[in-house]
Amino acid sequence: MSNEVIVHKGRTNVLKINMNEDLTDVDITSEIRLEPDQTSELLATWTVTYETNAAAGVLVLTLLAIDTIDITATRGYMDLKKVVDEEPYAVFDRPLEVVFRGTVTE
Repeated sequence: MSNEVIVHKGRTNVLKINMNEDLTDVDITSEIRLEPDQTSELLATWTVTYETNAAAGVLVLTLLAIDTIDITATRGYMDLKKVVDEEPYAVFDRPLEVVFRGTVTE
């Protein structure tokens, strides 16, 4: 699968995503699970903030180092969920594959 998301274990990981739309009054969440299914084991939850403000539409997804250090999986899947007026919408046409990589420097 192309467009893999790389997560470095034991490091803080930051992704920026330009949604190209005003996200005022929109809730965005994102999780990484072992399989591309809501009932699959939860591996990590991204903290979602904005680069400047919701109107600019640029998301900043962050996983702290402490949240990645104990992940034993080598792969997983993530997506974004956009909630508008309590209605959930998919952002991508399919989940993105996540690859967990070890780090060398202590």
